[in-house]
Amino acid sequence: MNATKALKLGLIGILAGGLLLSACSNSASENNNTVKELVYVQENNPATLDPMDGNDDWSYTVMMTMYEGLLSFDKDMKVIPVLAEALPEVSKDAQSITFKLKQGVTFQDGEKFNAEAVKVNFERIKNPENRLKRTSLFSAVEKIEIIDDYTVRFVLNKPFAPILQTFANPAFMMISPKEIKESNKGINRKPVGTGPFQFVEWKDGDHLTVKRFDGYWDKANVAKVDAITFKPATEAASRVVMLQTGEAQLVFPLPYEQMEQLKKDSEIEIMQSPSIGMRYMAVNTKRKPFDDKRVRQALTYAINKDALIKTVTSGYAVQAESIMADKVWGFQKQEMYDYSIEKAKQLLAEAGYPNGFETTIWSNNTTERVRTAEFIQQQWKEIGVNAAVQPMEGATWSNQTYVKPDESKLQTTVTNWTPATGEADWAIRPVLTKEGFPPGLVNIGFYSNDQVEKDVQDAMKTTDEKTRLEAYGNAQKIAVEEAAIIPLFVPDNLLGKKKNLSGIEVLPHKIVYLKRAEFK
Repeated sequence: MNATKALKLGLIGILAGGLLLSACSNSASENNNTVKELVYVQENNPATLDPMDGNDDWSYTVMMTMYEGLLSFDKDMKVIPVLAEALPEVSKDAQSITFKLKQGVTFQDGEKFNAEAVKVNFERIKNPENRLKRTSLFSAVEKIEIIDDYTVRFVLNKPFAPILQTFANPAFMMISPKEIKESNKGINRKPVGTGPFQFVEWKDGDHLTVKRFDGYWDKANVAKVDAITFKPATEAASRVVMLQTGEAQLVFPLPYEQMEQLKKDSEIEIMQSPSIGMRYMAVNTKRKPFDDKRVRQALTYAINKDALIKTVTSGYAVQAESIMADKVWGFQKQEMYDYSIEKAKQLLAEAGYPNGFETTIWSNNTTERVRTAEFIQQQWKEIGVNAAVQPMEGATWSNQTYVKPDESKLQTTVTNWTPATGEADWAIRPVLTKEGFPPGLVNIGFYSNDQVEKDVQDAMKTTDEKTRLEAYGNAQKIAVEEAAIIPLFVPDNLLGKKKNLSGIEVLPHKIVYLKRAEFK
């Protein structure tokens, strides 16, 4: 038996033992810490293990155990250095940004992390031939210059105000240069980073496992658990049962309707925090009847947001007050649509649809999204709009929605966007500009407006905060007035864990930090 096979069998043995023990209440892992495996259940499969090609928090929660970037965010969305020695130096003309890199860092395959590694990663994300979803995030960065082995300078093609937040986005986490050279597109299934955990296996729809990386550079923060197994459970009730029985020690998100019951469980601790995610309806503005803003406005008026929040989230959410969450930098409260069947019917009649029309609401198959779609289905019936709800497995939904305008069969869908940079540029540009059209980004309704485009560009080119806020405020006002999307609510982040598990953080952008997970 070779060493690799022996290691794999040994790990499988540890994990199997962990699963057997954790299935019992008060398992050995919870009581005496002999088994240090963490089972984490989230509501969907990761879509990818390639940070430059991801667009969902399920994927990034998994990836951030294995990868690290030059910068990241803390729990308050403040930019912090990770593989950079300190926050980078931005030139006075805002045309370049210089990073000093940490020394003594190695990738999980033994490759050195240095300036050349950063260059290889940058060239990969910038190469249009790779067709990576996060390429446009770095559209303002023209090139990289290696100053010395541990110093790099990025040269911008224009002043770009949110540059720090851009580099803190998990899309620019470092991948082993060797892996990029040998695999490139295969990184989706063979992740190699500098993080405290390394990849073991991924069985679609069942589990994904990572194990502690003993060569991790940050000796003060080495992993305290031997392995993490990620399991998908789209049904909210299933996630709760797994937490209560001990099959899982960590679950996110929790179902709203079972919160009061869970709060009474002495072995479970609930972590509740505000998010910066926006739950909304996207409508295909390139297709009739949704190309008429009066129809989009009518559909918006026809949804009772208060009742939706009570029905779907049991009150663990707040009404949307713009096209972005109120804790996103640049948010400005807008005059939103009240609930009015009368106004909705009037607008439909003006648009030429006095008797309504038929449509389809797509949704991934998670409990909350399906319930949201079904609630809206009933609401729209009141104005003569008969909508068929069509749930799909997560990957199928993504494959159907993130397509070019001329390939899209989308009519309407329940969706979500969480700006991973925590500021208005990344709340608007991917969702409401031409640059955001799929497959690169998430403007699945293909909305565009010349003034919104100008506002976004103007805000990017200046570091003057007042000017930026004015531009973002104007863009929000236009998008709300035109019902570019139908904002619904901003949900709370609700995580459940066993009380003896510590070191967990849920960031406002819904990525769960597991690097410091520890059983007490």
